[in-house]
Amino acid sequence: YDIAHISGTNAVWVMAVVEDEELAKSQYRKFRIRVDRNDDTANLREVLTRRFNHPKWRFPDLIVVDGGAGQINVAKEAIKNVGLNIDVVSVVKDKRHKACEILWGNIKSRALDKSLFLANSEAHRFAIGYHRRLRGKGFRI
Repeated sequence: YDIAHISGTNAVWVMAVVEDEELAKSQYRKFRIRVDRNDDTANLREVLTRRFNHPKWRFPDLIVVDGGAGQINVAKEAIKNVGLNIDVVSVVKDKRHKACEILWGNIKSRALDKSLFLANSEAHRFAIGYHRRLRGKGFRI
């Protein structure tokens, strides 16, 4: 999951899916933020709650969020609120917005590094593209 906005305007979240180290583009989803567009953790809570209200969409084995400990905690809370048991990790970016670290939460294995960075970079690409398209159309909520 990744977000794109400019100071809270035109805020969107996206969900990208990676299966067996391959992008599963048919399972990608886009979300326009409805509530607090300038609070990334509140937005993540909103998006995950909305996402989990779609039981026809396959639930993941692992959720990768963009951010830090705050995003991990919000994701875990949203998962717990719907009674699911899904692990969460977070990809942290440096000052130049390049992925530099993975916060593993309770997961011990690091064998997934390649897939996690792929999921994060693809979600970022997808979010920016969606945000730019909507911004170009004069999108406002």
